[in-house]
Amino acid sequence: MKYRLYRNLPRTAGAILLAIGLIGDGLDGLLLFSTGVRPSIFWHVLLALLWAWGVNLLAWQGQARKAVSPNRWGLTALLLGMGTFPGLGMSACTIAFLLARCLFASSQFSHALAGNPESGRERELEEVFSPHEMVLSPFVDDLREDNTEARRAVVAKLSRSAHPDTTRLLRQLLSDATAEIRSDASIALTCLDEKLAQALHQSFARWHANPGDIEYTLAFIHHCHRYATSNVLDTKSQRVYLVLARDLLLEVLAGGKREEAQAWLKLADIRQRLGEVPRALQDALHAVHMQPEDREASLLTMDLALRCHAWDILLTLLEQHAGALPGLSAFLSSQRMSTCSEVSWSGL
Repeated sequence: MKYRLYRNLPRTAGAILLAIGLIGDGLDGLLLFSTGVRPSIFWHVLLALLWAWGVNLLAWQGQARKAVSPNRWGLTALLLGMGTFPGLGMSACTIAFLLARCLFASSQFSHALAGNPESGRERELEEVFSPHEMVLSPFVDDLREDNTEARRAVVAKLSRSAHPDTTRLLRQLLSDATAEIRSDASIALTCLDEKLAQALHQSFARWHANPGDIEYTLAFIHHCHRYATSNVLDTKSQRVYLVLARDLLLEVLAGGKREEAQAWLKLADIRQRLGEVPRALQDALHAVHMQPEDREASLLTMDLALRCHAWDILLTLLEQHAGALPGLSAFLSSQRMSTCSEVSWSGL
């Protein structure tokens, strides 16, 4: 309860300051418009400052100690309040601010009513723990420094993403020579595991309540796949979730409910992780046939073809993407020439 009051205190103060500044400057503007008597510029500046500070506090999001830091709404309000007719600029900006806040709140509320898996707490988890592309080189370099506090700051940054590469690096830090780093890495992995598990359980609850809903089913498959590939689980647990995701995805595809290249591509990725490489190749080929321009599907198919020694499939895909891969055209040309030479010499 005290924490909630502590968080709401800046916004309460902001509402009071906004009201004082808006009403006071509005009265000054009304006086100037009706009588032509211009009030003191001091009061206009003071009221504009109070009003802009109130807008700044109302627009604040985050820690209370940062509530007084200028933000975009506060700076915009200050410029409008100082440079426009008394009362008019403040009124226009206040209406725009309140409309923006109301529209944002109603958007979040509608997402929650619709049961959208990207809304509310789930949306926050998706933003923080989604497997975005990450460049780990700077983190690896920083972890080689002798400064323990700087290295702990790097671990804190790594703990904000459940990308497989970051969790793999955190696992390596469990055997670090510094006790603080080992402890921080262990706590980070535990927190990531809990967050991913929470998102998975929420998705499972929605799917279990509506097993016939294709969107909930696909969302649950996504969470199973993400949890299994995040490197926070042991090998046995990873296989459990991969098998569950594979079986559900096969049901979706067999029922013809969702015939998309990305679904076949995810099935191929799951199967190759389970060791079912030949079947994964067939699924990846299906995705390529449906969406030939998808480079991700083609690259996975080429990798699987190489592992299966399916040279005809590999060469066909290499020729299709020769223009996109530098140096590949010359390599293929040389391969064709050598093949032709071998054929001509064998004929002689």
